[in-house]
Order: sequence, then C-alpha cells, then structure tokens
Amino acid sequence: MNDPGLEDKIQDTATHVTQDLRDRAGSNSSREPQAGDAHTKSAGDAFREELQVDDEEEEIGYFAPQRWWFTSTAFPLVAGTFGPLANLFSKHKVNESRIHIGLNAASLILALLANVLLLFNFAHRVRYIIAQPLTISLWYLSSLLLIIPLALTPSITPPSNVSQHALSQSYYYALLSAILYGILSTLLLLHFIFSLPPFSAYPASFATLTIPQRTLMLQTISFTLYLALGAGIFSALEGWEFCDGVYWADYTLLTIGLGSDFPLQTSAGRGVLIPYTGGGILLIGIVIGSVRGLVLERGGVKMLHRQLVKERDRGIKKVKKRLGMETRGDSDEALKTEFDAMRQVLRRAEISRKYLSLGISFLVFLVVWFLGAMVFFFSEADSQNWKYGTSLYFTYTTLLTIGYGDLYPESNLGKPFFVLWTLIAVPSVTILISNMGDTVVAWVQKGTMWLGQRTILPERSLRSDTDTRSNPTDSRRTRIRTRLRQKGFWPLKSPENVEKAVHSEEAREVDEGAVPDPSRTQANGEGENKEIRGDIEKLGDAVETVEAERGQGGGIAARLAREIKLVSKDLGKQPPKEYEWEDWKRWMRLLSVSSDDNDGSNGRRGLDRVDGFG
Repeated sequence: MNDPGLEDKIQDTATHVTQDLRDRAGSNSSREPQAGDAHTKSAGDAFREELQVDDEEEEIGYFAPQRWWFTSTAFPLVAGTFGPLANLFSKHKVNESRIHIGLNAASLILALLANVLLLFNFAHRVRYIIAQPLTISLWYLSSLLLIIPLALTPSITPPSNVSQHALSQSYYYALLSAILYGILSTLLLLHFIFSLPPFSAYPASFATLTIPQRTLMLQTISFTLYLALGAGIFSALEGWEFCDGVYWADYTLLTIGLGSDFPLQTSAGRGVLIPYTGGGILLIGIVIGSVRGLVLERGGVKMLHRQLVKERDRGIKKVKKRLGMETRGDSDEALKTEFDAMRQVLRRAEISRKYLSLGISFLVFLVVWFLGAMVFFFSEADSQNWKYGTSLYFTYTTLLTIGYGDLYPESNLGKPFFVLWTLIAVPSVTILISNMGDTVVAWVQKGTMWLGQRTILPERSLRSDTDTRSNPTDSRRTRIRTRLRQKGFWPLKSPENVEKAVHSEEAREVDEGAVPDPSRTQANGEGENKEIRGDIEKLGDAVETVEAERGQGGGIAARLAREIKLVSKDLGKQPPKEYEWEDWKRWMRLLSVSSDDNDGSNGRRGLDRVDGFG
C-alpha cells in the first residue's frame, strides 16, 4: 500500500467532497425557512457554522508556535487514531481466570466509553471541559485494570503435567493495549493542561482540529471494526484463533501478503477473501490517504510558514546591510531590492521545506525500520534463531510491502507487535515516498533528460526545463524544426512549405501518440477557468466602455478594468505565473499604496510585513 498515486486521488476526492458540502451549505443558507423543518434547520445551521469556522480553526493551528501545534493538533489526532486500535487489542483475554476476565472486560468497557466521549468531543457534542477529563480518567483506569492481571499472570502456577509454558498472544496484546491507553491519555492530559491558565496556549477545546482531521477518527474506527470483522470470519472458517485472525487480516489488508504461515485452506475462505480484500484495501487506502494529506499538506504548510519566517528575517538583515541603512528606504531601488529579496526568500523557504520534510520522513523510516528489527530480533531469537541482520531483512521487505513469505514471526510476542508495527510503518513509508517525489525523483528525471538530450535524443532542444514548461508548444515546434533541418529539408524549401511540413510532423506525432493532443490538453486544463476569464474580460470591456462614454477613459475604473483583464488571462496557468517588480509597482501605484502616490507614508507594505508575493 505504498503507491502514493492512489492516495493522491483519494485526497483530491476528499477535498472535492468538503468543497461540495461548503457549496451546499452556502446555497441552503439562502433558502427561506418553511414550517415543519425546525429540526433540519437547526442541524443544517450547526453544520454550516462548523464549515464557516473551519478555516478559522485551521488558522489558529497555523500561526501557533510549533510546540503548541503539536500539543493542540498532533496529540489529539494521535489519540483519536490509535484509540480504536487499543480497544481491539484489549479485546483479547489475558488468561482464563474469572477475576482476570472480569477486569479485562471492565477495562474494555471503560475504554470504549472513553472513545465515545472523545468522538463526541471531536464533534463538539459534549463540552470539552467535561469530556476531556472523563476521557483521560477512563483511559488511565482502563490501563490500570489491564496492568493488574498482566502483573499477576506470570506468577500463576502452570498445571503439573505442563513442563514448559510461555505467555500467550493475548497477554502481549493486552500489554500493548495498556501501554497505548497510558500514552494516549497522557497526550490528552498534556493537551488539557496547556489549554488552561497559566499557559492558555490555545482554546480549551479541539477548535484547532478541522473537519478532515476529526474525520480521521471515524475512518480509523471503521478500519478497526473491519479488521476485527475479517479476523472473526476467517478464524471461524479456517479454524484459527482470533489472535491469529487479526494477524492474518492485518498483513492481508496492508498488501504485505506473507501467506506462508496462514494460507487459506477452505473454499469458503478463498471465496470470501475476494470481497473482503476489495473493501478493506479501499478502506485502508482512505485512512492512509488522510494521514498522508494531513502530514504532507497541512504539516507542510505549517513547516513552510516557519521556514518562511526564518528566511524572511535573514532576508531583512541582508537587505539592510546591502542598502547600508538601519531602516528601510522608500526609493524605487530599495523597494525593488526588497522585492527581489522576498522572491529569494520564498524560493529558499520552499526548498528548505522540501528537504526538511524529506529528512524528517527518512529519519522516521530509519527509526521504524531499525527499532522494529530490534524487537523482532529479541522476539524471534529463541524460536527461530534470528540474527539482527535477518530481522533487518524481514522488516525491510515488510516495510516495502514486498512480502516474500520466506520469513515471518512465529513467537507470541512477534505477531501482536507485527500488527501494531505495520500499521505505523506502512503510512510512514508512504509519506517518505511522497516526499521523495518532490526531491529525489525530480533529480532522477532531470538527470535522465540531461543525459538523453546529449546522447540518444540529440534532436531535443537543449533549452532549459523552465522554457519547456512555460511554452511546451513552442518547444515542440522548435524540436521539429531542428529535426527537419538535420534531415536537409531546411532551408531548401519555401517558408510556406516549411510550415506545412512542421504542421504535418506535429499531426503525425499526435496520431502516433508520441505527444498529447495540444488542443485537447489545453481544453482539459483550462476548462474550469475559461468561462471565468471570459466573464472577467466581458466585465472589463463593459467598464471601459462606460468610462469612455463618461469621458473618463483614463480614469481609475477604466485602468483597473484593463489590468484585471490582463491578469485574468493568467488564470489556471501551471505553474502559476510569477509577476515581475514592474507589474507590482504599476499595480501599487494604481491602487494608491506606493510611496509615489502617498508620500511614502500610507499603505506601504514592506519586506518585514509581508510573507510573500504572487
């Protein structure tokens, strides 16, 4: 499940769904209230209000310092994601003692109640000041009720006819569950403490969590239930223990596919496998796509903002030093210097964000890989005589979901840890691969194109990639002209015949599928913005006509209309157009915000007050 392409589609779909909900909420808000829909109106109003404040909530987390971002946003997300998984682990009986079974059941009930309260807290159905302390207390109590039988189990004397005994998988599942309950309740406790005086670092609520972030808990609950359902069904069909069913369902849905330790033997099991894996892989793709989107997009924006602030401060110092003054100047030269410096700041911040994200994700990958190998080394050393190198090999092939099946955990500790470890490891690798797409993959593509242009593809234009991206049609025509010239066709023919030959060559490449149809590509890429541009141009023409009829053809309204028409032509361009200093200077003067129109005192936004330029 490491292919990031699927998660891109899922994330785009989720974004469209959220936007569709916003549009519906906006359209419904203008509907006249009717009799008999009081309940619907109140629910709709609540949802519309939630959507309206969603951007404000995200902005709170965006501008909060990074340490508070972790406590205000990351900690609740971790608790909401792993809480349902801890419930699944605690379902296993520690031992057959009635007292221990009662403690285990009480722990599970309290933990489920804590999850329900946390879910209602996320949805703003229960007040934070009430739900948060209860959730923390219930999870701590659930952990304690599990620790008691866990501590007493090793002291139980085995039957006299049993010479050797070992702790069961259920014991280790309960141990992992107790650890998770303790960690998650501690994270929520830190979130609660820092939201109260004297810290008051953020609102005493989950206000910093957006709707997609809160929805992640519902997705993990759905996946956990689906995992447990599959474990129960296949355990019954194949005659396995439920613990083994959870282990099998985990590596099946994650497409690791070890398979050699628990192969399906019955026809019923093989038949049920087809629909079960289809729905499960889709469900886990949604979860991994959400995690990836939250980490890469929202986390990346947060990281970009921090890098931008740091680079901007360095840029201000460099500009002041270059201009040789303590305060910023108001001359055109000083303003242009600031503008160029800000452009460099934006580029450096984006580069820093990419490589910092790559470094962090790679570090997480190494930690998950080496620490996971360490645990499997200790768990499988006695039963299978694994060396640390063997564990490294097994964990690496598992991380990449290769799943040869030649090695697999057999110990009662190895299987429960495998379930928890893979649910953490596979999304981590997905995030790493996505970050590599912006850096390492780009290097390989550029290196391949550079090598191809100078070896097996000499007819390709050696212009920069920037020129190719800015106008791919011109680049293709230039390449065709070069090829025709090398074949001796140029300049023996007339210009008209040369153009016909170029068009004919273009048509041949399109027919053969060597290049995409430029007209179709342009229509697909600009379809959404074409109508908007047309409306803006019509509006600009109408304003210019009215102003000309009034004798104010050079007035501010007519000038603004002309500029808006020009800018509208750049809508939808990929990559987005970056305007030059002269454009900004003209617009600032037009809007009376430059120093030339306001004596340098009004409306000026300099380098140290602006995060970036378009």
